[in-house]
Amino acid sequence: MEACCVQASEPGLRGFAAWGRIHRPSCECTDGAFFVSKAQVPFALWRWLVMACVAAVLFSEASSVSAQSSNQGLILKSLARDWNATSLLTDWERTGTSDPCLGGWSGVTCDNATNMNVLTLNLTGKGLSGPIPAQISQLVYLEELDLNDNQIKDPIPPEIGKLVHLRRLSINNNSLTSLPPEALLTCNLTYLAMHRNRISGQLPVWISNMGSLEKLDMYANELWGGLPPEYGKLENMKSMQLWENQLSGFIPEEWRNMKNMNNYGLGHLYLTGPVPSWLFELPSLKIATLSRNQFVGSFPNITNLLHNGIANLSTLDLSCNFFQGDYPTLYYNTYPVPNTTIYYFSNCFANETDGSATLASTQNATQNTPTNCSRVWDCTSFYKQVLINLGGCAPCPSSQTVIDISRCVCGKVSSGRATSPVTAIVAGVIGGFFVMIIVIVLAIVYIKTRAPKYPQFGRKLEGDDDPWIIPKGLRRFHLQELEKATKNFSQKHYLGMGGFGKVYRGFLSDGKVVAIKCASLQSAQGQKEFQNELTLLGRLHHRNLVGLEGFCDDGGLQVLVYEYMENGDLYDNLFDGRASLNSYQRVEVVLGIARGLDYLHSFADPPVIHRDIKASNVLLDNCMVAKLADFGVSKISPYSHVSTSPIGTMGYVDPEYFRTNQVTVSSDIFSFGIVLLEIITGQPIIDPRRGEAINLQDWVQPRFKLGGIEEIIDPKIKEGYDEELYTRMTELAILCSSSKRIERPTMKEVLNILEPLARASLEDLFVGSKRSSSQSMDKSLFEEKPVTDSKHENHNFAIQANKNETGESSESSSDGSGDTKYFDSLVTARQVPR
Repeated sequence: MEACCVQASEPGLRGFAAWGRIHRPSCECTDGAFFVSKAQVPFALWRWLVMACVAAVLFSEASSVSAQSSNQGLILKSLARDWNATSLLTDWERTGTSDPCLGGWSGVTCDNATNMNVLTLNLTGKGLSGPIPAQISQLVYLEELDLNDNQIKDPIPPEIGKLVHLRRLSINNNSLTSLPPEALLTCNLTYLAMHRNRISGQLPVWISNMGSLEKLDMYANELWGGLPPEYGKLENMKSMQLWENQLSGFIPEEWRNMKNMNNYGLGHLYLTGPVPSWLFELPSLKIATLSRNQFVGSFPNITNLLHNGIANLSTLDLSCNFFQGDYPTLYYNTYPVPNTTIYYFSNCFANETDGSATLASTQNATQNTPTNCSRVWDCTSFYKQVLINLGGCAPCPSSQTVIDISRCVCGKVSSGRATSPVTAIVAGVIGGFFVMIIVIVLAIVYIKTRAPKYPQFGRKLEGDDDPWIIPKGLRRFHLQELEKATKNFSQKHYLGMGGFGKVYRGFLSDGKVVAIKCASLQSAQGQKEFQNELTLLGRLHHRNLVGLEGFCDDGGLQVLVYEYMENGDLYDNLFDGRASLNSYQRVEVVLGIARGLDYLHSFADPPVIHRDIKASNVLLDNCMVAKLADFGVSKISPYSHVSTSPIGTMGYVDPEYFRTNQVTVSSDIFSFGIVLLEIITGQPIIDPRRGEAINLQDWVQPRFKLGGIEEIIDPKIKEGYDEELYTRMTELAILCSSSKRIERPTMKEVLNILEPLARASLEDLFVGSKRSSSQSMDKSLFEEKPVTDSKHENHNFAIQANKNETGESSESSSDGSGDTKYFDSLVTARQVPR
């Protein structure tokens, strides 16, 4: 006879309790249960009894799951409060439920309706601020955590290691300064991204123990030191983006073991040595960006790529290095040829070739060098707009040549007659005689003028002798070194007057060229204040800021030694008859200024208000990278600063400064808008030749409103500019230079508008798609598009933010930067008339 023990406490079963006790056989049940026999219960009633038991169990489990899900809701709300994310908290509470898995909470994704576990938390651009709370570890089933585009600060709690299911951690574009904790080893990360922060230090060796890691994204930080050889153990690594840091040294030999690597982002670093040959033996490699480093030696042997097992290579960027010898011979012995683009701009090849080559459908190409095909370039000129065609020659700019590689590969052709040995000997003797005369004369002059003096340094200042630690990375120069570097501050080395004082060009003993700025009488300060300034300036490191090399304080003097900018300032390049910047170079200059200002406003500690943004304070290096100059201790301040002395330059000064006597970061935004107008129009801010519209703003706005961009664009670039891009840039410039501070965007908002536009324009340039001049801005221009090459490095046009330098779409791009309505919503939010 079959029987069972049933809990009398279960709902609907209490009616059986008394009946069970009356008919209970000799076997006993546990307390609170009664015995039921099939012989005593009709079949239908027995079936109902079993179903009731099962329903009771399911109800109990469902109640437990619901309670767990509601508990996750409490955790999430607590996180939002800790992050001061009031709008996010309000959004969640508006759903009317405490259950994040049933209420459709923004940024929250759960697995299913059974387990109710929070798997994904994406709070990109939600206005979070402060550190990550330790209680985030209570979301034990979390698999993906995205906190991009916020103000997340240190520290990352070690409790995050309790998230053993975590596969993706992305904290890009925040305010982190410390390296991630080693506790992440207990997670199961395949993707770790922390780019565009202020993270300082050496790459952690412990990352090499993250065996499941496939993508490491740490670009645009302040990392220094060498590349850890231990990373060679990361056999699953597919993409490593480390560009725009201060990493140096060689590419480790051990890295050849990362066989699955398909995307190396090692540009904009300080790597040296030859490029290892094994790099071109990695079977999965698609993109390798090694530009703007210090690689030396011969150009890597990349011929016959299919034979080398690197048939997937789509982009190889080796521009702006120090390769020497003959330029690369590019050919295949097999057909069809994969679409491969190779950049090798700004290298000093023996045949002076500088350009790019796109290898596509070239059949029977050889390395034979004909004698009737030549192209001679100066290897110091950067990013010449040269395209080597493989299917026919495209039109060339003047003085440039396009070569069809399917018919010839160009080599060096001698121009001029050989010099005979006798002629060379005679010339050498005469030259040596004149050199000896010059040396004697200079020695006499030097002896007569050797009396100690301090030219144009202002007053000598004595200070206390308190011990002071020289900031890391700065060199202390002696006055004798600088006198030697400038020929005793001779007039021939004089460059001009800057905001700090007179500026000289100096040649150091190691051959390095520097700009030496000597404090004027007006800008000189106490020794203690000068030391404080050096301490603060020593913390500012960014690609778009002029780098401080060192200082001299001998005898209380005040001298700053900066890196030398070979291409002068933006003012000279725009207005003083130098070679005109092309339309794409101008866009990169704009992006460089914006990135430099964003760093000063959002990432410098303490924040820096430049106070004198103008064309002459934007310097261009040998690669035409824009860098901000002339920021000092008097400009390092909180977000608002009351000034008792005039600031800025006429035309660039925030109009509200004259009303409030107050300088804010918005004052820099105004000046940026003016510089942007100058770049677009090619006209200076103040010009009496414009008649009544002496101020550039008065000239631009009515013409742009009536006739559009065609009415104001610089005639020098009128034939080759992107009309849609420059139209949006003009709208942005007018918004930034609004007379009302409340209408001006932040620099982060400026970049969120500019970078997708510039990126889309550059993609169109290379894929050959042409946008109609009458086409309106559609969503595709703002979306993150998959790109297969490093076109941003070509034409001196580096598009970097929210996109991998190597061309891959950033997995962490915020929705804001990719939204076609972003600019319009910004204008609407500030109630600006269109």
